[in-house]
Amino acid sequence: MGRSGVVLYLAAAAATAIAGILHLTLGPNSLGFNINNGLLFIIGGIAQVFWIIPILRRWGMKWDFIGISGTIVLFAIWAITRMPGNPITGRGGGVNTMAILVESFQFAFIGLSIAIIIYEKKMRRLEKNTLTGSVKNKRGVLILTAIVVAIILGGLFVPMLLSQGNGPPRQPGSPPDQFGNPPQFGSPSDQSTTVSTNQTCTLTPSLIEVEGAPQQTEGPYFVDEMLDRSDIRSDPSSGLVEDGIPLILKINVYDVNDGGDCIPLKNARVDIWHANSQGLYSDIMQIGTLGKKYLRGYQVTGEDGAVSFTTVYPGWYEGRAIHIHIKVRTFDGQEKTFEWTSQLYIADSVSAEVHQQSPYKNHGQPDVKNIDDGIYSGASTDGLVQSNTGKHLMLSIVKKGQGYVGSFNVGVDAIKT
Repeated sequence: MGRSGVVLYLAAAAATAIAGILHLTLGPNSLGFNINNGLLFIIGGIAQVFWIIPILRRWGMKWDFIGISGTIVLFAIWAITRMPGNPITGRGGGVNTMAILVESFQFAFIGLSIAIIIYEKKMRRLEKNTLTGSVKNKRGVLILTAIVVAIILGGLFVPMLLSQGNGPPRQPGSPPDQFGNPPQFGSPSDQSTTVSTNQTCTLTPSLIEVEGAPQQTEGPYFVDEMLDRSDIRSDPSSGLVEDGIPLILKINVYDVNDGGDCIPLKNARVDIWHANSQGLYSDIMQIGTLGKKYLRGYQVTGEDGAVSFTTVYPGWYEGRAIHIHIKVRTFDGQEKTFEWTSQLYIADSVSAEVHQQSPYKNHGQPDVKNIDDGIYSGASTDGLVQSNTGKHLMLSIVKKGQGYVGSFNVGVDAIKT
């Protein structure tokens, strides 16, 4: 085989390997957002990396054709998932640098594979048995197989290990992580507990009751953007404002002491983040919104423990009921002293009414109701509620003009040193 033939095979192997590695690195995190996307990335990535073997071992043109066909299918699925309301993910995806990179290497592999087929046909005419002329020693096969397996495992697990090391501290009472490790508690000053859901207490100085608020999983899409703003609808990088029905969120945070009194928690940072009308979060590489910062922001509570946000009614994405993420933290200088994380829910009847209107109707009705959502109906991460945690996290929501006003009282018990 001439030098040009060697270059073709090596280039095709490199193209499919890189495309596969990129898919493998995207897969695990995508499972939390859309299981179809995540499985597609993982299965497609494994297949693409595996294709190093039939290319370098020169198994024959039928393997080249299969590789070309499979890659075309992956590209077609990617194109379909860019369309709103598509049958795979249920909502359209964006185009970002990572997507362009993956598709470029896939196109390169298709082109190189076609060149290999042409080259092999030419060589077959010149010399019989050229296609089977490669050395088939067992040692070479084992080495190449080991390399492929190592690439697959590295692509899958190294990004997860890195993200785990850089992630936020896990809360007391959290379930084991994806590797089965128990939660790692921080120092006493980092710990927090939630008010028992059956406890009532008297707000000082009023006599209004507040329900204790259980914690729920943060999910994979919290980004600490440090956006101090009450109107979170716009993307600061472009100035574009998210389209949707207006929603005012009023959050009151209370510290419940041992005596059962609820005292407004001041100087607490309250973060809010949620999906837009089409079910897309901002600043997420896997769905093409990296660099955008819409529908994210925080406010700091005053003496009354209250904050307010101007946003739009959240949309849905496959596998989840409509929800809004919330995080409450306190700091001593740069050191975090307290953290509480949960999700807020809205009555299904309100969501159904909203999704009959533009721009929500373009996305269709939510595919999961609250009670069918595993996080809503499951146990709280702090271990205080064993089932149907979401019923304790319902926004009190009322229609106002063309939009809605939603309010929620967060009752916490911070253990401070």
